[in-house]
Amino acid sequence: MIIIETIRAIVFGALPIACFTFLTVQWSIVSGRLPRFSDVKDLQAQFKKKRDEIKQAKKLAKQNKQFEETKIEQEHQENEPFFHKRKGGDLLYNKLLFFGGGFYGTMALFTYMIIEVVEILAFFGKIIDVTHWQFTFSIQFLVDLFVNSIMNIVAAFIWFQTLPKYVDVNNGFIWIAAAYLGYLGGVHFTQLKGDEAWQFLSTGLQKIKYKLGKKRPKLRS
Repeated sequence: MIIIETIRAIVFGALPIACFTFLTVQWSIVSGRLPRFSDVKDLQAQFKKKRDEIKQAKKLAKQNKQFEETKIEQEHQENEPFFHKRKGGDLLYNKLLFFGGGFYGTMALFTYMIIEVVEILAFFGKIIDVTHWQFTFSIQFLVDLFVNSIMNIVAAFIWFQTLPKYVDVNNGFIWIAAAYLGYLGGVHFTQLKGDEAWQFLSTGLQKIKYKLGKKRPKLRS
């Protein structure tokens, strides 16, 4: 029983967290939002430094009653690595810092994204099912939406209680250990092979994008 649970924890816990850690950390490095690191402790220190810088910047902006916006020069789309300095990167990185970074923050962000994706899919499912589609826009709807967003954040922070609702967990200690090993594996892989793996993914996605672009029918004038 323990062996089966360990295998399930590795497949559905460690591997997804390792991949997610690689994507979030490498994306942050490639886009220039996060400097390179030497080990897990150094990475955690970098996250803490970035959080402190953001807090200090907000404090200064509040004192001066003005906010400064940093303009990022965009390179040519064909030469730019996939996801490099894209708007989604800011959202993802800021969320990662919001949840604290490191292992705990990564797990919280991972949980938050699962919650959001499930809710979005459920929402579209209701739209498709026209027989049960009842929608009325009201103040109560906006209040419920706001409360739900807060509850999702809270649920993400207590990921160790939330994730078992989405996957069958029989031994919490095994799953937490597997998740932490997956996080360490993702960080180590990013440190050693992050640039090579990112280049491989970028090249593959650019090829797919190019092929899809060629297949688009040309409009006749």
